[in-house]
Amino acid sequence: MAKAKKKRSLLVRILRGLLFLHLWFWGIVAALCVLYNFVNPPITPLMIQRYFLRGHPIYKREYIPLKKIPDSTQAMLIAIEDGNYYKHFGFEWNMVKEAYQKNKKSGKIRFGASTLSNQLARSVFLTTDRNYLRKYLEIQVTVIMEICMSKKRMLELYFNYVEWGKGVYGIETASYMYFGKSAAQLNRQQSKRMLVILTNPIKYTPHTWQKSASARQRMALLNRYF
Repeated sequence: MAKAKKKRSLLVRILRGLLFLHLWFWGIVAALCVLYNFVNPPITPLMIQRYFLRGHPIYKREYIPLKKIPDSTQAMLIAIEDGNYYKHFGFEWNMVKEAYQKNKKSGKIRFGASTLSNQLARSVFLTTDRNYLRKYLEIQVTVIMEICMSKKRMLELYFNYVEWGKGVYGIETASYMYFGKSAAQLNRQQSKRMLVILTNPIKYTPHTWQKSASARQRMALLNRYF
């Protein structure tokens, strides 16, 4: 009887500890989301991880407001990354189920069903490591972002914080690095070349995108509709 009470007491303490950790995590993320509505993040966990674990430099970053990014560039990004971005609440559940079944069959995390919201969550608040803990935290961050931020603000942060190369974060920084001008001045073909490498921006650049099968598929899609 005494042993059973001790086990229950231990379980209660563990559950309380987990609840406290979740509340602490939610509170910090919510506070940062509110802050990031008005202030741009100076640095992200992903930048720190890439710098210390992979030795990627952090180049001087250039920031561009969403209103200066051409509407066509915004439309092309949404078309190839998340067609229902302005309609869903952070998740495409049919795609999640499909990816889960594929990962279960392969025995490891190989397939994703990430929306732009999910990608932003790990780019600004987490890392890109493929494991179920990160995915679990990513779900929570996504929900909080969807509550605390507008879709427009999230899209602006996405354009300015996702990776576009080793140590290259944001489309404006990448645009100056690869084309020597602002993203606002890119022609349509240059914008396409920038966007199609987002599946693997560490390995490919807008000048080597043709070596990537996924980038070629994305380019075909963009050329068809844009």
